[in-house]
Amino acid sequence: MSKSGAPSRDERRQQLLDAAKGLFGERGYHDTTVDDITKAANVAKGTFYLYFREKREIYHEVIKSFLDLIKDFGNLVVEHDPSPADYFAKVQDGARGLLAALTDNRQLARLAYREALGPDESMVAMFRDFYRELAELECRNLEMAMQLGIVRKCTPLAVAYMHIGMVERLLLEVLERPDAFPPLEQLVDELLRVGYEGLRGPHGPPWDLMFAPSGTPEPTG
Repeated sequence: MSKSGAPSRDERRQQLLDAAKGLFGERGYHDTTVDDITKAANVAKGTFYLYFREKREIYHEVIKSFLDLIKDFGNLVVEHDPSPADYFAKVQDGARGLLAALTDNRQLARLAYREALGPDESMVAMFRDFYRELAELECRNLEMAMQLGIVRKCTPLAVAYMHIGMVERLLLEVLERPDAFPPLEQLVDELLRVGYEGLRGPHGPPWDLMFAPSGTPEPTG
């Protein structure tokens, strides 16, 4: 906010982005106009063109911001040497945060996925880079897990894309048919169990020791 009390340039731009995000998620790209965006942002139509050349430009930025949010949840690598428990805690937190973010932005997530398959070459390139960057992040996570001995030796890049495909397919169905699936916490456990049991290394404790069900006493002796 400026000294006069009016929104700053950055704040005004963010107003437009927030309004566009809501409208694109609700109506889609083609049924949203610049007039709709400026009305929702409570600014004059001319103000829009101080920040964006056209509707497509703000749309690209909304989608990119959404993809950046997803990548943030994939960036689990820690700087120090974590214990297996610390590593899995970060994996769980990231998976829960990702599912919650996608659920909260259901319409935008569905819209973004459709754009990945669309004819817009610049959007397709954006998604290609997104998947590659996401795979690189997952590679780093897998390499750390191998160093810790909690997953077996594998080809990180190949497994990274397997994980991305598995998670993506599940999430798309959850977004389309949320009532057909169990609660978020259970979905996270299922995803992590499939990923972990398929890769568990010689020093990786059995699943039931690593993730004891809530309310179940830890095994002794």
